[in-house]
Amino acid sequence: MTEPTGTPRALRISFEFEVPQGLKKNIHGAKIQKALDTISDRVIGLAEGLFPWASKVTVRKQWVYNWTDQTETHELPASDANTPE
Repeated sequence: MTEPTGTPRALRISFEFEVPQGLKKNIHGAKIQKALDTISDRVIGLAEGLFPWASKVTVRKQWVYNWTDQTETHELPASDANTPE
């Protein structure tokens, strides 16, 4: 297998949380949303610190049981490393 040439356009990392069957009725949507917002903020902070060459980070929140999809895209601060030549 040969290594691809060129500059990659995106790096994608994913994870998921699974809620046990009987538990979902006891969790308030606002608490879940607050937790997801906290995770999103931390992922964005990690992107800024660990990937200085990145110009954008996208956080996708997807509820699988009802197929809703919420995507957030944030422009990262410009730096010498992520400014096009």
